[in-house]
Amino acid sequence: FFGDAGHIPTHPPLHLSRSSPLLQRPMSGALSSVALGLNGGCCFAYAVLFGVMQTRLLEMYGIEGDMKQWKKTNAWDVMVQVMRIVGAFEFLLSFLYIHYIGFPEKHGAGLRIGVMQYTLLSIVSGYRVLFEETSAKNKAIALKSLVIQGVFLVISTVGMLNAPKPASAGKKKTK
Repeated sequence: FFGDAGHIPTHPPLHLSRSSPLLQRPMSGALSSVALGLNGGCCFAYAVLFGVMQTRLLEMYGIEGDMKQWKKTNAWDVMVQVMRIVGAFEFLLSFLYIHYIGFPEKHGAGLRIGVMQYTLLSIVSGYRVLFEETSAKNKAIALKSLVIQGVFLVISTVGMLNAPKPASAGKKKTK
């Protein structure tokens, strides 16, 4: 191709085997990569719903009523502002989860964020389901959230426990 047209390469042909460095990709990061990707996708979906599709989010959770009238109230304005703030934080978390995929040594740290996030969210939803006085419909909505949060708590925990260990793990810093 390049250089002398009549030149025939003399290096040995490329042989691929299991011990070939080309095929030795660390599989220990595969599970944690999937967990980070799922967390990133979930947070991105919630970022879109909380950030720009508030009405659709409320409908998904079974909120009924005259939305046209409700949107004219001050309560709606405050709720939309709070939902947009939550959407911004969900987008930030989504970015972090997806960003960490490219850094296997940071998978554990990224998924610890997921464990903390979904533990806190599960506590909030669990409290509403178990202890707050509210209607059966509102408990069902909180239970729906709790199930989703519980699934992602398990995904984050399993991914974190199977994340590659950082290269510096076990090494003590010297002064």
